[in-house]
Formats: sequence, C-alpha cells, structure tokens
Amino acid sequence: MITPGTAYNCFSKFIFDGDTLTLDFRGADLRVRLRWIDTPEAQRSGINSTDPRILKHWEWAQKAKTALMELVAGKPIISIPIEKDQYDRWVCDCYLEKISVATNIQILQCKSGMGVSFVPFNRFAYNIRELAVLKGIITETASANRKKLGIWSDPDLILPNEFKKLTLS
Repeated sequence: MITPGTAYNCFSKFIFDGDTLTLDFRGADLRVRLRWIDTPEAQRSGINSTDPRILKHWEWAQKAKTALMELVAGKPIISIPIEKDQYDRWVCDCYLEKISVATNIQILQCKSGMGVSFVPFNRFAYNIRELAVLKGIITETASANRKKLGIWSDPDLILPNEFKKLTLS
C-alpha cells in the first residue's frame, strides 16, 4: 500500500519518456510521473508528420528519455508519491540516493535542459521540502534556457505544453 507523502526506496525498472518511469518498489511496479516538470512528447504509434518542428520535438523526446535513463541507471531512488493522476500514475518527487535539492531528479532534468517547469496552480500550501523542489525546478529551467542547454538550444522548439495542443493524425 502506497501512502502519499511517504518516502519509498526504489530502483528504476523502465523509462517511458523524460518524465515518466516505472520503479521497482519491493518487487511491485510503481508507475511514476515526475511532479512539476514536463518533457517533450514522444511520437505515438500510428502518428506521423513531415513537419520539421514536430520531427525535432520527437527527437528531443528521445533525448529527454535517454537523459533520464542515464541519470537513474543502477542508482537507488527515493520516491515520494503525492497523488494519482488521470492515468493512474503516482505523481512523485524523486531523488537519487538521498533527499536533497541537489539529488532531485526533476531539478536535474530541468538543469540539463531536458525538462521544463510545469508549475501547478491548484495548491498553495507547500512544506519546506516541496518549496525547495519547486524553486529548484523553476530556477534550473530558467538557467538552462539562458545557457541554451538541451531543448533550449533549439530556437524553433515547440514546448511540451504547446505540442500537446497540436492536432496530429
């Protein structure tokens, strides 16, 4: 049984994309969506395009997935589930080996330029740990943008939230 707000020791089992993974929690699968970040959207089966911007977005999606794979490979992960999303995944804060801003996976994805902040507006009462993560995500997203790291190096980038609004067939 998973209790929101409780820290669980896990290991990476499968990476879906740059912000979604399956963790091994005591032999059981824990499907996780990293909280407060978004990464480029992967190409879905049966969906094609010749638009260079869309093709580039899909390339960035693969790079974000690879970055997450390399970040978590073989390392202990501490996952703190917050709530379930509409896809029955646990929205979590995740850390490598210990709970600290320096080891927060969401912050590290944004710092490398492989993720962007996806700031919530539905809740305003955060604990000190959550505030540090939220601040880190926003700060590192802005820093990566200024430095033109990762997805920010692409001047014609379609941001993940904009990409989701596109109608592709």
